[in-house]
Amino acid sequence: MSFNADELEAPEWLNSNFFKKVLEYNGDLKDVTINDFHISPATALGDHFSSVMFRARVNYSTQDFPNRKCSIIIKTLPVAEGYKKEMLEKPEVDFFDTEMFMYSEVLTECGKILRNAGYTDMLTAKMVYQSTEPQKVIVFEDLKELGYFMFPRIIPNEKDTELIFSKLGQYHAATFKLAAEGHKGLNRKGGLFNLGDMDILNFLQDPFTFFKQLVESLPGFGVASEKLEKISFDKIIEKCAQTVNTPTAYEVLNHGDFHIKNLMFKGKNGINVSEVVLLDFQICHWGSPAFDLIYMSAVVPPSMRPKAYRHYFDTFIDVLEKCDYDGPLPTFEQLELDLKSYRNMELLFLATFSSLLCADKDQIKDDIETLFKNPGLFKIFYSQPNYISYVKELLPVLLHEGVLDDLINYD
Repeated sequence: MSFNADELEAPEWLNSNFFKKVLEYNGDLKDVTINDFHISPATALGDHFSSVMFRARVNYSTQDFPNRKCSIIIKTLPVAEGYKKEMLEKPEVDFFDTEMFMYSEVLTECGKILRNAGYTDMLTAKMVYQSTEPQKVIVFEDLKELGYFMFPRIIPNEKDTELIFSKLGQYHAATFKLAAEGHKGLNRKGGLFNLGDMDILNFLQDPFTFFKQLVESLPGFGVASEKLEKISFDKIIEKCAQTVNTPTAYEVLNHGDFHIKNLMFKGKNGINVSEVVLLDFQICHWGSPAFDLIYMSAVVPPSMRPKAYRHYFDTFIDVLEKCDYDGPLPTFEQLELDLKSYRNMELLFLATFSSLLCADKDQIKDDIETLFKNPGLFKIFYSQPNYISYVKELLPVLLHEGVLDDLINYD
């Protein structure tokens, strides 16, 4: 297995003193002695971007327990100069502040709401330690030790999709109820289009060009190709930013980076998934639920998306009906209108992220930062049969619905 370069060597402060502090943090353990520990990268190449993550297996003792072991996941900021460090230090968005807020004040409450509604599966990993000084760091229980694993396929099947969108419906419903109860701090503007200067998204410009070149080469796509040539990268980014920050009929606290690699799964033989947990709440976004739905859809076959949206919404309403929410219920028609208005974002994701998300792991030779710094490396992903089938299926729909014309005429 290949790993991200900045996770090959652990920082010096990950030492016995740090692990003692972590284990004693919540008060369950006292007078901990660290006997030994082993640190390794926590994720595979390409599995994440916006942090540095290590797995630590710690052997420790207390007065009552002379020899115990645990495994934890440490998430911290990069120290090596580069695109990742530059992005995470941007003053407009504090990634770690958001994630600490989510785990300290939101996700625990969401879990209570869901359990009261009869949804008892785990929502996310348990946070066991957090600190902003001297380093920004969050420590989680190791879900791998609980039987969870990364998604075992490239493309989700119908059962996978139902499971994923059901979980999203549960989470969104819980945040919707929290907002109705006056929970503070939920109105956060995060996500891809709220990272400050939009120039940070310029790494997608070359992939957008590769998409245009692919469409030009496809027989029968001449009209779409001509219209795409009239849509500049800056224009589609600006339109997407406007869309996601426009108030809608009802709103939730979106995950903000809801893709397949920010989930972990449990199931038989590491293949047939039956449970899913959400990870990485660093860029949460208050707005239409269409944001997260379109985000995840980038890897879902287009023919499966309408059913997934319906299943999501049915779960959303089921949670609200069972958790003593007594306000007006949103309607599926409201969600459909939002999904339609988010079609420009669906086009952008089809043109960019879908190509990477559909890629076989063997095709990903570089870490995400290298891809972002050298976007020409994306080109190999535009020849994949899975991805091309997505383009052939979805682009004619977007063309027919006038999405390309709307972008051409957008000022």
